[in-house]
Amino acid sequence: MPIDGQEPYEEDIEWLKYGRQMIQESPNILDEAAKSFLTLGSSLLTVYTGALALFKLNERAPDLLDWVVICTPIILWLLCISSLAWVYFPNRLRFNDRSPSDIAIVTMDVSRKKSLRLKIGSVLFVVALALTSTSILWLGAQPAKEELAKDKTIQLIVADEDILSELNNSSDRHENVVIIAIPASILGQSKRDLPDTDSSER
Repeated sequence: MPIDGQEPYEEDIEWLKYGRQMIQESPNILDEAAKSFLTLGSSLLTVYTGALALFKLNERAPDLLDWVVICTPIILWLLCISSLAWVYFPNRLRFNDRSPSDIAIVTMDVSRKKSLRLKIGSVLFVVALALTSTSILWLGAQPAKEELAKDKTIQLIVADEDILSELNNSSDRHENVVIIAIPASILGQSKRDLPDTDSSER
């Protein structure tokens, strides 16, 4: 039985060739994109850690929250770099090298996995970049140790030991106020040890 067919247009043949070429080059294109993000991410991580050391931003981190702000971008940059490097390590390829359909299926599967890892790395890249900027602004707005020392108020209080212990444990005391506790018994002992100036003059 004869089969009636229509010869494909030349334009359709060109599009088919272009589609095959895209499938073949897709893994290399994804590798190049991952390489660009990987280089940029590594450079930004180096710049961020260098800025922390150069401008001594870690000295503006007196509490746990500030250290979380410092360390979170570093962790995200490391995850981003790991995800982008993972693009270069696909699973073991198994296919029949004499079957064009097997080669095409494996190539598309590799491209799909690389694309997923690249998307994860890209999202981590954006989040790490945003948190890095936030971290630098946050630490830049915090006062330095010298400024904190200048703002501290020293209060010298002489009282019984029970009262001094209650003052030091009080939660209402401002964080910039330092209380130097001198028990009254010690002060009284110091006064007794002083020479009697009136007696010496006589």
